[in-house]
Amino acid sequence: MAARGAHPSLYISVDIEADGPIPGPYSMISFGASVAGRQDGASYTAADPQQLTFYRELRPISEEFVPEALAVSGLDRDRLVREGADPAVAMAEFRAWVREVSVGAQPVMCGYPASFDWTFLYWYLIRFGGDSPFGHSGCLDMKTLYAVKARVPLRAAVKGRMPRELLSRRRHTHHALDDAVEQAELMNNLMLWNPPPAPAPAAGGSSPLITHLAWGRIEAEGLAAGKDFRLYPGGGRPWDWSEHGTRHDPGIQPGEVREFLDLGVTAVVLTRGMEGRLGVAPKTLEVLRAAGVEVHVAQTAEAVEIYNRLAATERVAGLFHSTC
Repeated sequence: MAARGAHPSLYISVDIEADGPIPGPYSMISFGASVAGRQDGASYTAADPQQLTFYRELRPISEEFVPEALAVSGLDRDRLVREGADPAVAMAEFRAWVREVSVGAQPVMCGYPASFDWTFLYWYLIRFGGDSPFGHSGCLDMKTLYAVKARVPLRAAVKGRMPRELLSRRRHTHHALDDAVEQAELMNNLMLWNPPPAPAPAAGGSSPLITHLAWGRIEAEGLAAGKDFRLYPGGGRPWDWSEHGTRHDPGIQPGEVREFLDLGVTAVVLTRGMEGRLGVAPKTLEVLRAAGVEVHVAQTAEAVEIYNRLAATERVAGLFHSTC
């Protein structure tokens, strides 16, 4: 018997807004969908994300809600209680729309990230109608797609670290249809993106271990002993606080860590000194977290232990101060 060929995939970008973290106790209050493109074998054809779309605002299914979650969408919950679509009717209309636009192809929901949106969407499809046009696993996570193509850890797959040409020029408004269209453009750009080849691993590309710490003295692999150090994958150098204006108060400045981001680090260790007198400016933490980098802040002795442990498995960088 001849092998049956795989159906093409039709990628549908979906964004949902909810008034809490999980479906059931909380409600999906709106959702939008946009046809992103079609994949047939190795060929991908992008669609106009504004051409085929779907949007509904839903009546809440419970009395419970988280005010902070509700505020993200800007929707009026009292109005939704009065005027929102019945979930069973909305999901039936959505099923019919998905099947209409995906004739001849297997529909695949895609999201950024897919985990939250798929949880609500699939729950609602099964709870209100018992059927999902995507099956039980027909979803694709754009964060994972980027991480695989860019060869970066998943937690580094954040928009702030993606090449600009991948990103949509549309604003992320937290209106479900606006965001579905924006993410459909990201999906198309990712599917058509051919990243540059990975560079050959550099000699000594791991982060140097700290071999000795004492008051006023740090020793690290491959470096002359010194008082303060910047360490990163492939090497390190003395840490000159005046370069970016770091002082004990207000602390380590954002410019100190931006260099690390260009090296593709997944974790950064910031020391507060041997007695904890060195601060960390809030903006510095914001820069690192916005880039999806794991951040550790500790007094120097503890920070050295964290850094050396991470260096065995991670692309880790750190700022080390050996006095006060």
